[in-house]
Amino acid sequence: MTLDILSEQKEQQLLHYFCLISNNHRYDLTIGYSEQFFGKAMVTSIQSGKMVLLCQEDTYSDDHWVERLGIQGEDISEFQEFFSLVLQTRPFLEQY
Repeated sequence: MTLDILSEQKEQQLLHYFCLISNNHRYDLTIGYSEQFFGKAMVTSIQSGKMVLLCQEDTYSDDHWVERLGIQGEDISEFQEFFSLVLQTRPFLEQY
């Protein structure tokens, strides 16, 4: 098997580390902002070791990110508010 590189792009990625605490839980997250993810950010939970691509609009579909990031049920609404502050809205992309 051979691998062919179809594309390679390099960028200076903005990466933020957050240590968040609720009444009963601690969450350690990294959020990577990139031009490569169609307006979404790469959110990674250090505790679960899993990542998900998110934009502000995605936070309303909590079934997409809650389990992967290890967010406890009582903290979902606080995370939706947090993500609305730190995630950008997904820009409209024209499809050709």
